[in-house]
Parts: sequence; C-alpha cells; structure tokens
Amino acid sequence: MISTKVPMLAALAALALSTLPAQAQTTFGTSCAGASGVTPTLSVSGVVQSGQPWTLEVTAPGGIGFGYLLVGFSNTTASALGGVPLPFDLGTLFTDPLWSGCDLTIDPNFLTLPYTFDPNANGGLWTKNFQGFSGGQLYVQAINIDADFVTRIAGVSQGMIVGGGDSQLIPGMKLIPPGTFEMGSNAPGGDPYYGQAIEQPVHSVTISYPFWMGQREVTQAEYEALTGLNPSASVGPNRPVERVSWNEARAYCLSLTAFESAAGNLPAGYEYRLPTEAEWEYACRAGTTTEYNVGIALSCAQAFFQFPKTNQFPSCGNPSGTANVGSYAPNAWGLFDMHGNVHEWCLDSFTWYSAGDVTDPFVTGWADRVYRGGTWFNQASDCRSAARNGWSSTGLSNGIGFRVVLAPVLVPVP
Repeated sequence: MISTKVPMLAALAALALSTLPAQAQTTFGTSCAGASGVTPTLSVSGVVQSGQPWTLEVTAPGGIGFGYLLVGFSNTTASALGGVPLPFDLGTLFTDPLWSGCDLTIDPNFLTLPYTFDPNANGGLWTKNFQGFSGGQLYVQAINIDADFVTRIAGVSQGMIVGGGDSQLIPGMKLIPPGTFEMGSNAPGGDPYYGQAIEQPVHSVTISYPFWMGQREVTQAEYEALTGLNPSASVGPNRPVERVSWNEARAYCLSLTAFESAAGNLPAGYEYRLPTEAEWEYACRAGTTTEYNVGIALSCAQAFFQFPKTNQFPSCGNPSGTANVGSYAPNAWGLFDMHGNVHEWCLDSFTWYSAGDVTDPFVTGWADRVYRGGTWFNQASDCRSAARNGWSSTGLSNGIGFRVVLAPVLVPVP
C-alpha cells in the first residue's frame, strides 16, 4: 500500500521545541588565549526568530588591542550585514610563534565581513544589533589582535553558529528544508551508469515539511552506547555500524525517540526514525540533478568505494572494510558519505515507483525494505543518488548501516 502524509507544518517556528535553545545557537571549536591579552567570548541577547531583533555580544574585559569579528553565512546572502575587508593577511597572523595555537574554525570561504571592536572600551563589551532573519545560519568568531595589527594575537573565541529564524540547531544533524525534486534516473543501462528500470519513472516529489537528518551514518560508538552491542565486522568507534538489520535499525530509532521524548527534546508530531526513500534521495541530491551530488562522475577522492569503472581496474585501492564517517567532503547540505562507505536502510518497502507527481511519499506493506547509497566494496555506478535496492528486514551485511532523521511520525506496516 502507499500512504501519503497530510502536509505538515510549513515552518519550524510552529514546532513545540520545548528544550531546544530558544536562541538557536551553538558553539564549536576551541578558544585560546594569546601571548598578551584576553580571549573574547560570544553570546546572544534576545530570541533569534523571524522578525525579532537580537543582539550579538562580544566580550573581552580588560583586553589589549583592537579586535575583529568574522562573520560568515550559509543559505543567505553575504551582503545582508555589510562590512569591510580585513586590512591584513590572516595566514600571516596565524603563523606568529607567540600565538598559543587554537584554530580559526569559521569557514575560510566566509571571511568577508569583519566588524571592528575595541576590547578596551565599554568594559570590554561590543554589541551588534540584528533584525530577525527567517532562514539559514550565521557563523561568527572573534579575534582579539594587539594594536600593531601585525604580529600579536591576544585571543581567539570559540566559533558560534546562530540559526536564522526557524533553523533550530541539533548537534550532529542538519535541517533539511521543504522542497520539490525529480526522483529517480533515466540513466542508460550500460557504461558508465548501468541504470536500472527500478529507478524509473523519474517523477516529481515534494517534501512539504522540514526535517533534520544525521550528518553522518550512525557510528559504532553511538550504536553501542544506546544498545550495548556492536555487531560490526569492520570494528572502530567512528566507523559506521553495519551488520544491522532493518528491524534492528528501526529498534535503535525507537529507543532514541523514547530517550529524547523522556527528556522533552522532541517537536510535537516528530520522531527519530529511518528516512523515507524520498527524504533520503532529496537530501542526498541537495539540489543537484546529476547522477552524483558531486557531478556526472564520482572520483576516489570524493567517496569511499572501490571501482570508478564498473568491474574494471584500477580500483581506488581502499583497504577492506569501512572508513571513519565524515572522512570525505560533505554534500551541499552538509551531509557526509551519502555516496559510499555503507548502504543505508530507508523506512520504505522496496517496490516499483508509481508514475505521476507525489507529495510526501511513504511506501509500506511489502516484505523487502529499501537501502541506498553504495558501499566500500561497490563500484561508482552503485553509489549514484538514484540507485536503489531492497532486502529482507532481517538481512545482515557488512555493507549496510543506517542514519537517522528527526521527522514526522510514520508507522510502517510489519
């Protein structure tokens, strides 16, 4: 049977996120104190949500020098806040032998909007007022620099991410916005893609609700912490858990849901579960329409798999077994290993696609379950965004693991 959910809430602002940060902020990286000053700290005053003003505070009480606040953006325009170029080369500053050695953790691509602040003024407090923004994420980090602007870093703050408006932040997960994409592939059956009829017809799919997806496949450490077990063949705490059946992966999600629900951390109507097949492909593609989310081909440097050419050498030369999750660059939505490493279970039953446009598809009622993504021992053609296969819900393989989503509640038919 095929069931289609009633369209869910249009915006995360309507969700009951009882214990998630109301200000939608999180820190990352480490701070450090330099040779001659005080490490700046970052904080937010006010609720960061659509249409509501909020204030970013940078504090370096009694600090020396003249600091810079580095601001970067994701999913919004870099011109929104204005700014001026840095008057010096950061690379030169960060080779200063008197600097204690912490990292500039903000994405270097976004080092275009610095704001000056004086740590000696106003008790070391500098503020910047913002209007509420309705989407995306703002990345900030402060550097306290001695007055010569050249050779002395007095301190570097932690990085901080501020979620724009409805973008509630959950560690280890990425918010996937609603949208429409073309699901499936018309790739020919021969070299290089070896497309399959089961990937057809290509059809328009709309995901009407926002959801969060795990940035990485569930690791062995995460699985063992919740279940007390590690069934994996390629053992390592940061490797993906594998040799888990669909039933076991779903049981993990149910346990995680129960744990987070008891802590009051779940939005109303949402649960931790396996992604639907449509959610998985939508998130894997991240707006792309090519056979891979990196383009028309997949190279050995872009994912953990074995054969760039189907059943042909040379191979990628990867060792037997899985790699640590996140070892390769993420896709445009910040998701790692959507191609290769391990196949990933999806919530749906495995059967043929129906023709025609569909909203929020969820297919259930058949015995075999979908898995996606390709493995460490596969060829590139098996790792395509649209490639799909199915197996028994009790099947075990050293090439199948899973990742979780936080998404609207769905109940598959056993």
